Amino acid sequence: MVLSFITNDTAMAAAGESAGIERVLIDLERLGKAERQCGRRLFLSDHRLGDVRRMKQALGTADIMVRLDPLHAGSRWQIDQVIRDGAAIVMLPWFHRLEQAQEFIDLVEGRAAVALLVETPEAVAVLRSLCKLPGVAEIHVGLNDLSLALNRPFLFDVIADGTMDRICAILRGSGVSFGFGGIGSLSRNDLPIHPEWVLAEQVLQGATRGWLSRTFREVPNSRLFQEVQVLHSAIEFWKLAGPRQQAAIKARLRREIRSVSSGMTRRVGVSA
Repeated sequence: MVLSFITNDTAMAAAGESAGIERVLIDLERLGKAERQCGRRLFLSDHRLGDVRRMKQALGTADIMVRLDPLHAGSRWQIDQVIRDGAAIVMLPWFHRLEQAQEFIDLVEGRAAVALLVETPEAVAVLRSLCKLPGVAEIHVGLNDLSLALNRPFLFDVIADGTMDRICAILRGSGVSFGFGGIGSLSRNDLPIHPEWVLAEQVLQGATRGWLSRTFREVPNSRLFQEVQVLHSAIEFWKLAGPRQQAAIKARLRREIRSVSSGMTRRVGVSA
């Protein structure tokens, strides 16, 4: 599984590269994001265009991926700038139509790999066609925005309700490299869902790409190598898991998601 580290901190990124992380993701998405994620206390990036060049100068072998704004009047300029400054992969977020993905591919003109961030019900509806677009290198499914768009109280509800089973079946069948959600630090025991259960789901669904969540940005640089090695070991473990282990972890994850989601729903009902 190719791992991506979302950071604009060059020292942290260099430590991540030394630990075996293959990509650094610079997140430039701004347009409309705060409005649609209002109320969920989600992370809004403070990354800037100049971070792409700084990161390129700081890294050796790790690729730079850049998440751009949704398509807008300045998309061509934004794409040109990040590719000039060293982006190897550019990502289109928050799109709804096949034509928007095609327009983005046309603007890139083969100068960088294209990744699509599927996070709207409309994009899911045309997923089979998206996978067939020439120029699409990979697809990532964003659980935060997709769950919001589907009016789910908890971002992992789309795993428990079968939505991701259907999406991943299409992606596996297409042969396109893909990932979904994020990967939390496996040393954390204070998260609503244990991160290894989510990681197991990603591995068992066939994901070949993984985004390290913000919990990894809280890991001291001196411990990052150890954390990444633990992560790689867990990935290999779940790749080799037998049918009974697979069934057990999938059932446990869905049971825990439903429990957390039910609690969230009850709290919302009480506060209302």
